[in-house]
Amino acid sequence: MGPGRTFSSEHQRRMRLKHATSAGYGAHRHLYLHDTMRRIAAEVAAAAGRRPTLFDYGCGKGRFIAEMTRLGIFADIAGYDPGFAAFSAPPAGRFDVVTCLDVLDAAEERFHDAIVEDVTRLAAHLAIFDCLTKPLPKSGFPPRPPFYWIALVQRRMRMIKTEMHFLGLDGFERAVVIAEPLE
Repeated sequence: MGPGRTFSSEHQRRMRLKHATSAGYGAHRHLYLHDTMRRIAAEVAAAAGRRPTLFDYGCGKGRFIAEMTRLGIFADIAGYDPGFAAFSAPPAGRFDVVTCLDVLDAAEERFHDAIVEDVTRLAAHLAIFDCLTKPLPKSGFPPRPPFYWIALVQRRMRMIKTEMHFLGLDGFERAVVIAEPLE
């Protein structure tokens, strides 16, 4: 089964324009996730008996991929982002760990379920969703409490853990939802 539609043509056009006109757009390093990623890589490696693979779903310009490559905790790392030409090829296969960072909160709400389904299809062991809960009012993103993101992921995956980062900070507060495929 291949991926379903996860964005409209208009949304893709807007994302490509943002990538083209803002050097910082899609270039987050997610430094606060490094310890989480080290722990997850070690846990999956112990279960699989080898260094795990990583796929960054909605990787933007690939900055998080570069960070994970620098840490050396994953055997292979790949990414996908339909809004950035260098990563626009749709993924194939499965990966031990799939990250979906700053994707759901920026995506069109009508595609939220399809994105989680796509990530579930790609994740062999774990998925990590990083979602903004308190966006700045001028951002245009609606504020969504952590339980919104948890409920969305739980429709397709089994919850492992939720971490909160930057509590109370407008424009920064995030819910990091860690889950595994149901099958």
